[in-house]
Amino acid sequence: MRPPIAITKLTDTLTLSECHAMADYRGPYWLYDSTRGMNLAMGVNTPQDALVKALTYYQKRLLEVEAKYSDIDGKVNAFISQFIEQENMED
Repeated sequence: MRPPIAITKLTDTLTLSECHAMADYRGPYWLYDSTRGMNLAMGVNTPQDALVKALTYYQKRLLEVEAKYSDIDGKVNAFISQFIEQENMED
């Protein structure tokens, strides 16, 4: 793999690279997130496409995380409510 043509540091954690075209990735732009340790967009045609792809990824991921949180929150609350009801019965 050849080194990038140009690298733009967008933030402390986001880097946009302009790379040479490859067989699997024809577009030149890659967006890397160091907090996740992964590319959020690979081989897209414009910097805007890279940002949109990243936002779309995070939107889907947020929905998954919120659903999992809601599920476990419901289970924890149901578990705790068993003990609250028992304490009220003892009073």
